[in-house]
Amino acid sequence: MIDDDIKISINLNKLVEERAKLQTQYGDYSREICKGEYLDGNDLDRIATGLRDTLTWDALYTMVDDAILDYLGIKETHYGEIQPEPGREAYLNDIEKNKKQFKMVDLVSPAWTIQVPMRK
Repeated sequence: MIDDDIKISINLNKLVEERAKLQTQYGDYSREICKGEYLDGNDLDRIATGLRDTLTWDALYTMVDDAILDYLGIKETHYGEIQPEPGREAYLNDIEKNKKQFKMVDLVSPAWTIQVPMRK
């Protein structure tokens, strides 16, 4: 059987090393490098080991989802949207109703001015 699947292998140590170079490229780390305080192989390994347990694939999933939708010509999706909690609309209506009962007035002090609601 021939495996036609496309696979990706990521060397986290190399990825961490390359990203560290990019993240610190504009800083002067010569002192830290001379003192041995800059990232060495052990530091890179510790970071990569931590990533092995904490790395999430959110951006990758989003990119794959977008590629699928783009390929299918689907411009809009509601996947993953959070629906308003029950009663939210009534709560917002109450807020609007209450806004009509008040007007905003300025409280002025020599150092500040603040707007506060005053019942009409």
